[in-house]
Amino acid sequence: MSNSITLNPYEPDHQQALQFYPLTPEQLEYTEHPLDLLKHDGHSRTPVIILARNQIAGFFVLDVSDDRYWYTENPNSVLLRGYSIHPDFQGQGVAEESILELPSFIHKHFPQFDEVVLGVNERNEAARHVYLKAGFTDEGRRYMGPKGQQYALHLYVPNEAEEAK
Repeated sequence: MSNSITLNPYEPDHQQALQFYPLTPEQLEYTEHPLDLLKHDGHSRTPVIILARNQIAGFFVLDVSDDRYWYTENPNSVLLRGYSIHPDFQGQGVAEESILELPSFIHKHFPQFDEVVLGVNERNEAARHVYLKAGFTDEGRRYMGPKGQQYALHLYVPNEAEEAK
């Protein structure tokens, strides 16, 4: 699947495809459906579509609200929330590749940010494993969320000048 994953800001044209974006009850235990996430206040949130072979393979939101401070004190951070992979694309490396694409997306759309944070439920070991494998780190910070304890994970995104060193 290498190099076939792209991240794109959500466009209204994507809404029709999201009508047919099934999430299992197990997935909905840890995330909201993309259509529900789109209903939240959009001033601090940027919805993002994961494309694989020009089809919607996943969805997440980048959020710059104060919610990110549950996970970090860094004012140059952005919170990744509502991450999901369409069931037709699970088990194909889409999750890991999309996370590996995240630094490039941040550089292009949020150059002022140098850290992505997220919370993953302690019972969601599969998601935690994918995030860690793709470069997130667990620095020991925990947060009690509405559905139980969350691991705060961090992905540092050095600016392009730092990466060139």
